[in-house]
Amino acid sequence: MNFLTKLLVIFIISSSVLHADQLIDKKLEERALKKYGVFAKNRFADINTSLLQKLKNASTMKKLNTVNTWVNFIKYASDKKVYGVSDYWATLYEFIGKNKGDCEDYTIAKYYILKELGIDPHRMKFAYVIYKSRRGKKSSHMVLAYFKVPNPKSKNDILILGNNNRLVLPVSKRPDLIKVIKMINGDTGPKSKKWKKLEANMKRKKL
Repeated sequence: MNFLTKLLVIFIISSSVLHADQLIDKKLEERALKKYGVFAKNRFADINTSLLQKLKNASTMKKLNTVNTWVNFIKYASDKKVYGVSDYWATLYEFIGKNKGDCEDYTIAKYYILKELGIDPHRMKFAYVIYKSRRGKKSSHMVLAYFKVPNPKSKNDILILGNNNRLVLPVSKRPDLIKVIKMINGDTGPKSKKWKKLEANMKRKKL
């Protein structure tokens, strides 16, 4: 194998690795087009242009607010309605492709997009909470919590990205979240069966 051939092989391997590591790529867009149609393909393309490229050098707050708003335009639908089961953690790709999902799916999508934008995953937590609607109805809910500092000392140090409120606000300004049940790490700590399955599905870009 001569020098030029070796160089070409190295380039192809490097390109393949880079391609595999991208959150959204052209191959995925084409798969989305084939499975869900042109609007799905356009949604994935818009993540690249409006979020990943445009926000690359933006401030943390700009990234949080813009991603939260973008994802929250997706329609809400229960797992039972979309997948026929009571509880399912959809990949970012399934959620964007179908253009609908529940609170866990919003949280997962925001997490992975923000992680791709360079937000420290150790600062992001999946928060199980009790949500109280304006009519007083209480229900289990999940939101993405962002720690402004590594070890929060007050409710002002934790920002909430949820699908019931388009604003990114500190816990102190979210009286509708009446109780935090628990917070779990994303892919930075011990992984549950759900996380392992989600991670495997994300790696293969399950649509």
